[in-house]
Amino acid sequence: MVSRPWIFLLAAVATEIVGVSVMKLVSQDAGWTALLFMYAMIGLSFFLLATAMEHIPMAVTYATWETLGLTAVAFIGWRFFGESIGPLKALGMAVLVAGVVLVNASGKPAQE
Repeated sequence: MVSRPWIFLLAAVATEIVGVSVMKLVSQDAGWTALLFMYAMIGLSFFLLATAMEHIPMAVTYATWETLGLTAVAFIGWRFFGESIGPLKALGMAVLVAGVVLVNASGKPAQE
């Protein structure tokens, strides 16, 4: 199934977003449960990322994971934690998204 590795990749992005968002909460003096949950989500994210890399080239997988995660975390920081997204930060994220599109366009399937 061709779409299965991409599902693993999107799941890796989602768990990274949850883990990093909980990391922000933990930094504001949360308890051990939140800390353990954060580590579990980040660990699961890396497991899912590695699983996706079995069928998607490493550059494509990592660039997609990091850019989608960064963009979502920046939005969450803005929406829920009062962080700013200025013009330069928005431009930087747009450049990253353009880069991921280019990396995906040139990526070839991994050899099996």
